[in-house]
Amino acid sequence: MAIPVKALIFLSLLGTAKTAWSQQTLPKTVDFVCNSCRTADALVALSKQTGINIAFSDRLFQRCPPITIDAKGVSFLSILEKITNCTKIAYQVDDNQVILYRKKSKYTLSGYIQDAETGERLIGVSIRAVSDKGAGSASNEFGFFSLQLEEGDYALSLSYIGYKRDEQLLAMSADRFQTFKLQQDNRLPEVVVSALPGATARSQVVGSPTGLPLENLRFLPMPGGEADLLRLTALQTGVQTGVDGMGGLHVRGGNADQNLFLLDDVPVYSPGHALGLFSIFNPATVSSARLWKGDFPARYSGRVASVLDVRTRDGNFRAYEATATAGLFASSLALEGPIVRDKSSFLLGFRVTYFDPWVEFFSKRGNLLNISGDRIKYRFSDANLKWNYILSDRDRVYFSFYKGGDRFVNSFDQDYYTTKGLIIDRYSLNSEWGNTIAALRWNHLLRKNLFTNTTLRYSRFFYQSQLGFNSNIYYPTGKEAILADYAQLYQTLIRDFSAKTDFTFYVKPTFTLRWGMSYTDHEFQPGALSASFLQPGESPAAIDSLANLLVNNELLDAREAEVYVDAEIAPFRNWQLDIGLNASVFYASNADYHALQPRARLQRSGPKGWSQWVGYYRNTQYLHQIGTFNISLPFELWVPSTRLVKPEQVWQSTLGIGWQRGGWSWQAEGYYKRLDRVLSFISSNEALYTGGAEDASGWEDRIVSGVGNSRGLEFSIEKNRGSTTGSLAYTISKADRLFPELNSGKVFPFRFDRRHDLKLTLRQRVTHWLDLTGMWIFATGNPITLAGVKFIHESVEGQVERNVFVYTEVNGYRLPNYHRFDAALNVHFLAGKTRHAIQLGAYNTYNRANPFFVYVDAGSNIQGKAVQYTLLPILPSFRYQINF
Repeated sequence: MAIPVKALIFLSLLGTAKTAWSQQTLPKTVDFVCNSCRTADALVALSKQTGINIAFSDRLFQRCPPITIDAKGVSFLSILEKITNCTKIAYQVDDNQVILYRKKSKYTLSGYIQDAETGERLIGVSIRAVSDKGAGSASNEFGFFSLQLEEGDYALSLSYIGYKRDEQLLAMSADRFQTFKLQQDNRLPEVVVSALPGATARSQVVGSPTGLPLENLRFLPMPGGEADLLRLTALQTGVQTGVDGMGGLHVRGGNADQNLFLLDDVPVYSPGHALGLFSIFNPATVSSARLWKGDFPARYSGRVASVLDVRTRDGNFRAYEATATAGLFASSLALEGPIVRDKSSFLLGFRVTYFDPWVEFFSKRGNLLNISGDRIKYRFSDANLKWNYILSDRDRVYFSFYKGGDRFVNSFDQDYYTTKGLIIDRYSLNSEWGNTIAALRWNHLLRKNLFTNTTLRYSRFFYQSQLGFNSNIYYPTGKEAILADYAQLYQTLIRDFSAKTDFTFYVKPTFTLRWGMSYTDHEFQPGALSASFLQPGESPAAIDSLANLLVNNELLDAREAEVYVDAEIAPFRNWQLDIGLNASVFYASNADYHALQPRARLQRSGPKGWSQWVGYYRNTQYLHQIGTFNISLPFELWVPSTRLVKPEQVWQSTLGIGWQRGGWSWQAEGYYKRLDRVLSFISSNEALYTGGAEDASGWEDRIVSGVGNSRGLEFSIEKNRGSTTGSLAYTISKADRLFPELNSGKVFPFRFDRRHDLKLTLRQRVTHWLDLTGMWIFATGNPITLAGVKFIHESVEGQVERNVFVYTEVNGYRLPNYHRFDAALNVHFLAGKTRHAIQLGAYNTYNRANPFFVYVDAGSNIQGKAVQYTLLPILPSFRYQINF
């Protein structure tokens, strides 16, 4: 243990000049000779020779060997340094007195933090040295931490949500590599939310990122009882969705494709099932999730609105476990356990749905979203695999794999009478889509404070839809004629191969430096075709060959590379500066783009729990999902930037203030966002089809580029301790778009612009095994485009009349306000070593008929009649989960 400086120093008055020494100054040069002298004797001799008082402790030089010095015309301080060179000594010159004291060494404490029972490495654990003015750090996304401490004894405090606070005494007399193990806190139901994951001990980070409280997935009522990560994300301020989750996530006025979804650091292009009702993230496999709505670090790039970074669990290193869940819509099973105890583990997750009865139920209920059909089939499934192996304290490898998809099949007839005769339209639809991702990662500790992560990644998203349409007219005379007989094929495919390396250098407690690089090879196959079987030489049998032609002709390649640097600096006490720069290049279709993307965020953590922050970032996006601006669905095309389709650019500035203390917290953040080169089709999705057997290679000519603005104020308040907990999240915002080719060049509201958005949650713990949860959602209605004029168009042959609508202003009308109340009763108990959890409740308890869209009835009078359709009525909520 290091002895305090004051205890080391005692004054040794040396020399014979007892009255004049205080008036002397250090001599410029000294002649000094000493043969095989002890260090202490040499110092005494130097003091006597120069008359300079030297104060020191003889214990400082107990291990020093004898020294020999023969110096002429050398400065006093040079002689002093030669004498004391045998040990780490610092000195202080006070007038004509020199005080020697021990120079404290700095050592590095590094290692991993993991679950004591399972060996799972924990992300975002706060580790703080209580006796060193709060110096601390936090474990990274792989559970690694590094902390520099001066020589001495320390009390270390480790804290993490859902785990007991741990305090340990540690002596730092050399560099140490340590693995800390935290015990789970069985009293977790009493505390729902704690400090944000990733917050460092030196400064509590608020605002962005938001560590999503995954534990709330157990308690919140959701459709059918299916716990869902994206629905939890949608409860945050500044995050909008379509009605009942349809249409994807829209963060601060951004498009759905402007969100970067990462699963184990691999981009996911379509994060939803059932057109957005559920997500692909199986809760049984998720370890952590962090959301950036702005000011995200330079290591995240490729999207301009937000980042949702989802990490899966490693699996139990010590025992085999299983978690089974059954709800009204789906069931899941997760298996985990050791392959080699304390060295290697696995995690398997499966999820399947039994959604067909519900699809039929929704299709036959009044003005619910009506999916007519004689044979309706829908299903989705997920499979997760995680394997990891600890090679040594310095090396670890991971392999992650996910595959999931949806399939929808439907066929139906529509009959209606005209003045000409009976028309029968027959439709058949066969659609499938899904994601496949894989990642192979290697963690390596290059040195005590330099951590590296190298990843090979693969990501694939595929959508294909085949629509068959046949229309016949039956005249009163008995004559029959074919009005239409065609098939349409629509597909989008994107496939990525990439490699990236990231470095994290813990320079000192107040300075962490990150840098890295990546390279991605993209392959795209966007396209659509329409084949009319009424044309000579074409038949339904030709559709397969046409599809192969489309796949072969529509291949696009793109290459993307980037480098970045991020710095986390604490320049002063209670201040933190996060700055970064991302440089990227992109090449596709004879187009070469590059961009510099700066990021900056400054935060001050004041006394009594107050924080203030300001941030700025600029982002560029090279990949685009394009369709109509009305709704975001999987069949919208993913395309790269080309010579005609330039990259999107967004810059955003934020300003916020927050407070947290005693189980309460609140924060308010304002933002302004500018969007440049936002893309949309010039008309509806029908613009993709050119007719006949032509493909959609001209998609670039059907895209328009515009600008957008978004501004808002987000306010949240939360109580996270005690038997009654809850939160309020309110956003007031405005988002608009401007396309010269649309809406007569006038500004119009963004499709997911909602002026007011309010989310209230309340949880009451009745006993240690029973709690009640309620949630009320209110939002301003979405803007929509309605038909203003209807006229009747008659075919040239006069065989049939069709109703044609002329649309008014883009998004010139708003749907009624959206609101609903959800409630759930949660029971959780332990029977032996088996844990049980049951949820009973209801979604949309007062059966609010929230409008999903408005349809203009073609069979009404000339002015048309608007009919409102609803997506989800009141739904029961049930989930049973067992862990064993």
